[in-house]
Amino acid sequence: MEASVILPILKKKLAFLSGGKDRRSGLILTIPLCLEQTSMDELSVTLDYLLSIPSEKCKARGFTVIVDGRKSQWNVVKTVVLMLQVNKFSYNCS
Repeated sequence: MEASVILPILKKKLAFLSGGKDRRSGLILTIPLCLEQTSMDELSVTLDYLLSIPSEKCKARGFTVIVDGRKSQWNVVKTVVLMLQVNKFSYNCS
């Protein structure tokens, strides 16, 4: 998948790889939820794209996901966490 195909979705900044690493050297993925309605389909496409960028070696270490729900409603945070749990094996997140 190329960035140009999903550029409008990426510009919404639904999620990002900060470049930081956790204690296991896994990459950190941040999902900053906001007051605006977050489309789960767009978030899923964004995650698929962002998690396809790192090398296989980095992917093998897994990812740490930070869901920042301070500016969002609890039901949105809960939905995102459940989506991540369902897709844990395809995303290799912890």
